[in-house]
Amino acid sequence: MFKKILVCVDPYPPGDTLLSNVISLKNCGASEVILAYIFEADTPGLDNMLTTQARPELERQQGLLEESGLKVSIIIQRGVPAQALHDLADTHDVSLIVIGTHCRGIAETIALGSISASLLHLTRRPVLFSHTTMTEKATVSANQDLFAHILFPTDFSDTAEVAFAYLETIVSAMNCQVTLLHVQDGARLTPSLGHRLPTLQDLDTTRLQRLQLWLERSGATKVGVEVIQGNPGDEVVKMAKAKGCSLILMGTQGKGITRELLLGSVAHEVVRHAAQPVLLIPAP
Repeated sequence: MFKKILVCVDPYPPGDTLLSNVISLKNCGASEVILAYIFEADTPGLDNMLTTQARPELERQQGLLEESGLKVSIIIQRGVPAQALHDLADTHDVSLIVIGTHCRGIAETIALGSISASLLHLTRRPVLFSHTTMTEKATVSANQDLFAHILFPTDFSDTAEVAFAYLETIVSAMNCQVTLLHVQDGARLTPSLGHRLPTLQDLDTTRLQRLQLWLERSGATKVGVEVIQGNPGDEVVKMAKAKGCSLILMGTQGKGITRELLLGSVAHEVVRHAAQPVLLIPAP
């Protein structure tokens, strides 16, 4: 499913999380990785200097990934980061873009800044946000399981159905554990709907139970169902922590929980505050 991956990196040691997550993607068919460093340099003569400075670290990362059996190439170029990543993804026809969220350089403000928002506007490819810090020990583990326990928030929209298709494929390959979550947005539930809340609760639970049965038939080891009320972004983050999830997988457009995900507060809250990697599946 994720055969060729474009990984946005910078010339600073990313610690183990980003590269370990990339290695975990081998379990979903990843065989080729492109390490891309995009820099913005308006001053003449800086291109060669920045390239020379960046290459040793990128080659180190390349070596670590190649040791795991992945085919790895490096691209270093000047450009507008979001547009350059989008163009590279199209040129090389990658199936996934991976970005570290707490690195220096290009990804320093990725969770909140214009790069992520612009990229999500441009691309129609899945994007994995992988959390890293500059204080992490720079080691890579092939045993880290990105897909051990997936949290899947859904609003039952068409885009959520597209994301569910990805989830089903992952479950079929990995036989992993899944928690299905629907958040009834408390701010949008008007007082006039108060008497219908039990009915809505039952309806949403039934919808999730249908997805639960489908995933169990696809090979999931365990599937939990959660219907709660509250602020969607907050509840997704809290549920991922409470359940000890290894990954949050969700659609990027829809109604309710993901309606404003491209640029709105839900995406910022989840990507900023969740300790887990976040895999965003765009609308077709």
